[in-house]
Amino acid sequence: DDFLPPNHPLNLNEMLQNPTEYVLPLGHPDFAEMMTIETLNLPSISVYFNHPNATESFVAGHALPPGHVSVTDRLEDFLPPNHPWNLDKMLQNPSDYKLPLGHPDFSSMMKEENLRLPKIS
Repeated sequence: DDFLPPNHPLNLNEMLQNPTEYVLPLGHPDFAEMMTIETLNLPSISVYFNHPNATESFVAGHALPPGHVSVTDRLEDFLPPNHPWNLDKMLQNPSDYKLPLGHPDFSSMMKEENLRLPKIS
């Protein structure tokens, strides 16, 4: 927000996700000149071989199933400082949240393995 002119709309994610509603004014600076590419230290989390695509599930509004392991516990060490902290709450109510533009694909952090299913009695 510090670099925006005083009369600039503040919700940049909303603007970038709806480019037809927000036409750039003549002479607007080129976005490419303002962007830096950072290498993210993304985790690699083992999941069952048939685990659903997590990003597609989130975007479709599918909540985590009851009893799902805590995603917050597994990812808290990798979250940037300004990231909403309670991932489990977000994933249990995905329709209440929208991924910001450029958010890493959840599935890129998941490594499918032939894990043993827990015994259910």
